Amino acid sequence: MKRLIASGITLALSQLSFAEGSPWLPEPGSTAISLSQIHQTADELYVKDDKNDLPGDLEQDTTFLSVTHGLNDDFALDFRTGYARSTFDPAPESHESGRTDTNLGVSWRVIDEFISEHNLPSTVIRAGVVLQGNYDTGNINAIGDGADAFELSVISGKIINQWLAVSGELGYRARNSDVPDDIYYKLGTYLSPLPAFTVSLNYSNTNARDGINIGGNGFESNGGTNFHKLEEDTETIDLGISYGFTENISAGVNAAQVIDGKNTANSEVYALTLGYSF
Repeated sequence: MKRLIASGITLALSQLSFAEGSPWLPEPGSTAISLSQIHQTADELYVKDDKNDLPGDLEQDTTFLSVTHGLNDDFALDFRTGYARSTFDPAPESHESGRTDTNLGVSWRVIDEFISEHNLPSTVIRAGVVLQGNYDTGNINAIGDGADAFELSVISGKIINQWLAVSGELGYRARNSDVPDDIYYKLGTYLSPLPAFTVSLNYSNTNARDGINIGGNGFESNGGTNFHKLEEDTETIDLGISYGFTENISAGVNAAQVIDGKNTANSEVYALTLGYSF
């Protein structure tokens, strides 16, 4: 029963645009493929810590392909890539499109709650690399920061009973190309009131270690802007609903909101995810 619950929660985790790892690994030899369509929009921008109105809507549509594969009882691989298009209403010439950053990761389970003698939470160490995509950087509506990265995190989760589970992640992301490193952490709660039905509520915090401020020294250079070099901090709340139609086919929707930030857009995010496992 607990493993069935973990499978449903893993789907809920896979829907999040900012989530790559899970404390509950897939069954050995199994593969899960998901396709997500994400729309994010903002009409406000945090300039340093102050929220300001934008002269128009900042929007981005992204299609993500994600794959996870269980190698054995203790190791799993994850992969994500996609394509995005962004717009900024006041400046039609600023429309951007291109391949997103690609994320590759491996997770090593160091504690399995299902067999732990001391009732410890499932705990995974995940190492990942981010390979920069194919897009222009520097503008307010750039698809990404244009940097390769290495990230390392510890992810823990506990299934409290047949309808409630919790998880948390703490990680560090080191990036090149003068893009600031990040410390990030995530907290999640998952409810399964009905079989194959999961409701999730997640909080995510990303804190850049350094960087420039909008309008500060180094922000404008060579006739352009350096949005990719900002000290960008974000706090986000995400609500998700997922349902497994069969043992292999599932779907979910998410709505997320940036609730606080620094040098970042005050974005609303909506996602639809379809999943298939075998």
